[in-house]
Amino acid sequence: MKTLCFVVPEFPSVSATFVTTQIIGAKQQGYHVYVLTDKFEDLEQASQRDLIESHAIFNNIIEKNYKIPKSRFKHLLLGMFYIVKYFKYWSRSSKVSIKHRFLNWPYMINFYKKLRHTDVFHVQFALGGTGIAEMKDIGLIKAKLITTFHGHDAHFKNRHVLKYLCNSYSTLFKVSDYVTVNTPFLKTQVIKLGCPKERLKVIPMAIDIAYFKPESIKELPVGNTVKLISIGRLIEFKGFEYAIQTVKLLVDKGVDVSYTIIGEGNLFNALQKQVQSLKLQNHVTLVGKKSQEFIKQALERSHIYLMSSITDRTGRCETQGVVSAEAQAMGLPVIAFNSGGVPYTFHDRETGILVPEKDVEAFAQATLKLISHPDRYQLMSKQAREYAVANFSHGQMAKRFSKLYES
Repeated sequence: MKTLCFVVPEFPSVSATFVTTQIIGAKQQGYHVYVLTDKFEDLEQASQRDLIESHAIFNNIIEKNYKIPKSRFKHLLLGMFYIVKYFKYWSRSSKVSIKHRFLNWPYMINFYKKLRHTDVFHVQFALGGTGIAEMKDIGLIKAKLITTFHGHDAHFKNRHVLKYLCNSYSTLFKVSDYVTVNTPFLKTQVIKLGCPKERLKVIPMAIDIAYFKPESIKELPVGNTVKLISIGRLIEFKGFEYAIQTVKLLVDKGVDVSYTIIGEGNLFNALQKQVQSLKLQNHVTLVGKKSQEFIKQALERSHIYLMSSITDRTGRCETQGVVSAEAQAMGLPVIAFNSGGVPYTFHDRETGILVPEKDVEAFAQATLKLISHPDRYQLMSKQAREYAVANFSHGQMAKRFSKLYES
């Protein structure tokens, strides 16, 4: 049985539930799995608590701690001891600063030598893998290294940031056996950072198809409220302000709709004020952060998913958007802006409708068109479920990653 280590910034993370899904998939493939994390979060805050407990993931967590003394004297003294002890690794050529080599490397080598039994390291979010890459570059770690980009780790708002990321990832790209991305859109971004094309693989982030399964066939309500829903962090590139404007247009046209937004973030108060200023208190509800079970039940009660993600002022945008896959798995057609990697997450005109980015009128018209044609809606709902099963099953994703682990 091979030992597989998932490397994540924090675990568990509300905003990265797909990592838990991937860990479970690897365990089901027969790997001995453990998790290396910078920050070990409280299980009470985990949205996937039941899954984490049922698969005993918390039994195999290692918190990354290089144990560098706070005292500068002790820091330097113990560091010199480790330099002597691990000199054959410490002295090897590498593109790191002298300061980093002297102050951090001795402690990093002492920490990572304990993990040399690992067969495969799978880094989730690239910046968290630079330390492991350095250790592999000097021969301390012999394991295979898979690096997965998710989006924000490839985002650069200007040439200065691009240059910084290219430099930060140079060793990671050098020693990674494979680099994976979730859409062709993200692949293009990662190539700009200096990743060799031949090492890149496109593997969409998956969902639990068995969990996200509707209890009944979706139908539009006759003479009752049509329920719209969105899920995500309340930040600019999620575009919730445009979805709220869309609801305003629909309400003004006399369409009976309600819209639920699930998530937390720094725009919560601003979005609440927008709802109030547009007099939509009876139509739009922000419910904050909720559990996976709450999200599933909310999707069960809803009819259409609004994927309102856009490109923000810094150029950041959605690279995939797992929530649209979960919505489709629950039988919800998706109305989405043509932004970033979103077009790769559903089948336009078959499982949803794609409209120009930030075009609120087109967004409203697409939603109205779907509401006005119950037969088309029901067909799209059926096709949405089928599309999600065919493209986002975590079983399929686990097999694709397993091929990389074993190749």
